[in-house]
Amino acid sequence: MITVNYFGNIAEAAQSDSETLEHNAMSLAELLELLDSKYAIGQFSFQVAVNRKIVSRQQALNLSDSDEIALLPPFAGG
Repeated sequence: MITVNYFGNIAEAAQSDSETLEHNAMSLAELLELLDSKYAIGQFSFQVAVNRKIVSRQQALNLSDSDEIALLPPFAGG
């Protein structure tokens, strides 16, 4: 199972802070397409972290069964 954690406006769109997906063999691009079809995440600016490491959304990356994905909004300092 793949765990997806949502933050900021994406969490609001998903109406949840996280969810677990049963997909075992999936690429990052496929995951983002799935989430966009469910929550229209393409309208938001965000970064993706895989197992707590920021990765490019265009990176050809195959996800593993126990991966943790986070969709992170832009952060502001202060």
